[in-house]
Amino acid sequence: MSRYLRCCSALLALVVGSAHASMRCSGALIDEGDLTLEVLRKCGPPAERQIVSPELDQSGRVIRGAVTVEHWTYGPDNGMYRQLRFIDGKLVEIRSKK
Repeated sequence: MSRYLRCCSALLALVVGSAHASMRCSGALIDEGDLTLEVLRKCGPPAERQIVSPELDQSGRVIRGAVTVEHWTYGPDNGMYRQLRFIDGKLVEIRSKK
């Protein structure tokens, strides 16, 4: 029985680990893991862009481990908005919203 459970757990980890989103724009495909420059080149500038700068300490230096987060919105395209989230210039999430 434990062998069966280990096998199922391994298969589940493969399925869950391989799921990621992609988005098509202007005939090009962008995927999670792409850099901001690649997305700009393939899709052009977003309709809306928010940048959350990394947190600073009292002396004005970036706190160790702090990141820059960017939220981009494309659309509407047939009533659909695409929301992209970047961390330190790398695309980590693509969401679609009507």
